[in-house]
Amino acid sequence: MDRVLIIATLGFALVFFIVRQGTRITKERAYEILIAIYTFSCCFTMLYVPIFKVATETEGSFGASLSIWPFYLMSVLLIWIIPREKRWRIRRPNLWLFFIFAGYAVYTLLNPYNPSRGQTVVATFFLISFAVFMYLFTNTFTVKNVVNGIFMGLAATVILHFLLAMCYPVLGMENVVKLYVKEASSRSVERIGANCTMGHPNVLGTYASYYFIFFVATYITAYKRRASLVFASMSFLVIVLSASRSALLASFFSLLAVAALYVLRRYRLMSFQSIFKGIIPLGIIIALLLTGPLSFLFSNVDDLDEMTTSRLMHYYCGYEIFMDHPIVGVGLNSHLVYLVENSSAVMFEQIFDTADIYQPEEFMFSNPIHNIWIILIDELGILGFLPILCFVIWYIATFKLRTRRSRNRYYNILNMSGLGVICCWLVQGNTDWAPLTPQVLSLSLMFIALSLNRHYAAEEHPEFESVEAARQRLLEMSAREEQEEQEEVQPSLSTVTS
Repeated sequence: MDRVLIIATLGFALVFFIVRQGTRITKERAYEILIAIYTFSCCFTMLYVPIFKVATETEGSFGASLSIWPFYLMSVLLIWIIPREKRWRIRRPNLWLFFIFAGYAVYTLLNPYNPSRGQTVVATFFLISFAVFMYLFTNTFTVKNVVNGIFMGLAATVILHFLLAMCYPVLGMENVVKLYVKEASSRSVERIGANCTMGHPNVLGTYASYYFIFFVATYITAYKRRASLVFASMSFLVIVLSASRSALLASFFSLLAVAALYVLRRYRLMSFQSIFKGIIPLGIIIALLLTGPLSFLFSNVDDLDEMTTSRLMHYYCGYEIFMDHPIVGVGLNSHLVYLVENSSAVMFEQIFDTADIYQPEEFMFSNPIHNIWIILIDELGILGFLPILCFVIWYIATFKLRTRRSRNRYYNILNMSGLGVICCWLVQGNTDWAPLTPQVLSLSLMFIALSLNRHYAAEEHPEFESVEAARQRLLEMSAREEQEEQEEVQPSLSTVTS
């Protein structure tokens, strides 16, 4: 029933997008509608078809089933479009990326300490398939198509999420909790949160923090500014109604990063102007929100101590796994199987006070570790984790450079969205494993991949170009006009003298 409702919702959105365009539908508009529908489909947790399930009782963050996700169908459609519209005029794939993905796949599949190679195949196949999809995606659409389509798709997402969050928990209509996900949870009674189209409020908060920073980026770059402000506000309310503290803090941290690295990019990060004109005022506003209207999420919460103890227990598990196999880890998507096979709930009772935790062994052995960085270092070891850590540092360090090289503000929107994803990983990734779920990765990895596409940064779109590019274009136009005036004056002087 939930998948039938999802298909019906997507069908309604498709009809709405087409009717809204009316007779103005061109090939470019059709591309944007296609991107919008795909982006909208990413928000539905249950929109996948399992084709093979690994025989296991525990599932890692990527799950234990080889499944058909929306981007698989989108890839088939792109393979049909490319020869007909592009005449196979596509860029060669980056061989370095190919070797990196192939190296990681071989490295983790051949790991002798991997207790569940079947689940590793699930995660590896998902990531490699998504990389192929992004290669086809960026070779089919321009950056203008992409931003317009993503804006439409995420606008539909935030409207649906906002309406569902208003129904529950605001209006108390509990029947919408399991409307799109039959096995959804609204968390404990002490801290009820909206789940909307996701299976858990924390997953919703993570996903909402990504599209929140996207709409902030479109507002900053003056792309449909009024609509962007409305959707950013609705996104923020969805995060608050999910009651995800980590997602809320991650969103605020992303705002600070965007303010420091983009809005105040003319100044050095630690300069007087950057600190006192941007970071401190924005920090004061955030502090007032956290200690004022949003303080209910952090104070007088009965489950705060329980959640803290549970996470510390999980972190201890991660430490034990790392100490067992620090160099190569235990295999991608396999740490939970290793934990079940090599741990006992007795050790938790000896180290932690588990008296207030209901069935601690069930929590520990049925949920991945609530920290994506511990998961990565446990599953990939030092050899696999260090390149990922270096990439995150490099991405942040080169953000301003990518902004300076950009010739259009469409790309700057994607660049800021990618920065927001990285910041959410750094904050929320320390307290939850939701950023590693497939439905959330389908949006976050798309932003990261698009923001690293140098061809998108090099595209010129005068109707929505960067401020630097516009200034340079005006200077070149004035120089050409002066040169033309001089050329007109010279022949007239020569006729006068003759």
